[in-house]
Amino acid sequence: MTLTVVILTQDEARHIGRCIASLTGLADRIVIVDSGSTDATCTIAADAGAEVFHHKWRNHADQFNWALDNSQIDTDWTMRVDADEVVTLDLAAKLADRLTSTPPSVVGITVNRSMHFLGRKMRWGGMYPVHMLRLWRTGQGRLENRWMDEHVLVTGAIAHVDGELADINLNSVGWWTAKHNGYATREAIDQLTRSEAPPPVASLSRQARRKRWIKNNIYAHLPLGL
Repeated sequence: MTLTVVILTQDEARHIGRCIASLTGLADRIVIVDSGSTDATCTIAADAGAEVFHHKWRNHADQFNWALDNSQIDTDWTMRVDADEVVTLDLAAKLADRLTSTPPSVVGITVNRSMHFLGRKMRWGGMYPVHMLRLWRTGQGRLENRWMDEHVLVTGAIAHVDGELADINLNSVGWWTAKHNGYATREAIDQLTRSEAPPPVASLSRQARRKRWIKNNIYAHLPLGL
């Protein structure tokens, strides 16, 4: 079974080489879609063997779906990885085995995603393990058209691989603050436009369905002050 990994970048010179190196032996093809980096991101990626595309940024879902539509992916499987993430050796080995043994009825695969903050792995507060749908059979997965909390929607059964995809961002506290301010803005946009019909629940992973239900049925109905 063959695999293409898609990575979105903008000024990720600090992380992109490490990310690509973690995919050695697993990915047959690595696609980078860059949205205007001013550092060495694109050069590092190209030197590491990735194919680099360029597209103007609107939001994460739009950028990733553009990559699916315009990078001519023809492998059996497609995988979504962020530039500051690392595929652990354990996960790479389990995926290499699982992709060849998964029955045709399974079209999506979730993995364990861990978050590291300032050098420490976040183990509590619902931060680990988070089951993220990150692999799907090519042509059968697509990101939701949302500004925040976008998930991959698939058209069939979902299986789980108990291996770890580690988010290890090396930026400063100031970067984290700016990132979460941006999250708040995107969350507000989604709440203001949440009248759109929700996706079929079977299209999301079980953990994502639970989180979405809480957001739409509890959080969205809280008094504004609270």
